[in-house]
Amino acid sequence: MKIVKTFLTREKLEIIREIDITFYKDVKDIDWYVKRYNRFHYAYMLVEGDREVGYILSVPIRKQFYDAIRSGVLIGDYDVNPNMFLAESYYNYIVSCVILEEYRNKGYGKALMEALFETGRGLYICITISNNGYKLANLYMNEILKIDNFTYLFEKEVD
Repeated sequence: MKIVKTFLTREKLEIIREIDITFYKDVKDIDWYVKRYNRFHYAYMLVEGDREVGYILSVPIRKQFYDAIRSGVLIGDYDVNPNMFLAESYYNYIVSCVILEEYRNKGYGKALMEALFETGRGLYICITISNNGYKLANLYMNEILKIDNFTYLFEKEVD
């Protein structure tokens, strides 16, 4: 198993979307992904052989978007204007970390999170929606807000 940092080409976005379908209830079409992310964005892909089996995706964002998430005003990001995502920023949003079910609970989420923070810089924020997401974020980040029994906000500053 290896982790590969890769730019979000249409091909990679299609793979991410296929992985998302295994976890999320409401997955948008590929055009939504293509409009949302730009050529500067990248993901860390978990690769076994020649197959991507998971990923972590974090994007630089505008401070006003970061503040809206941090305050709990915005906990669903499907309808966020793609202009909130930048090529570069001190503020970063961990959009998602999904691993195919047969590879979960083997430490790969930790390895993805560590890869992200090893090369990262700035403030990071994420929203968790599952028990595994909560456990992973809680290992590396500081809980800042409980929204409901399943949804929590986490934040971390990386120098």
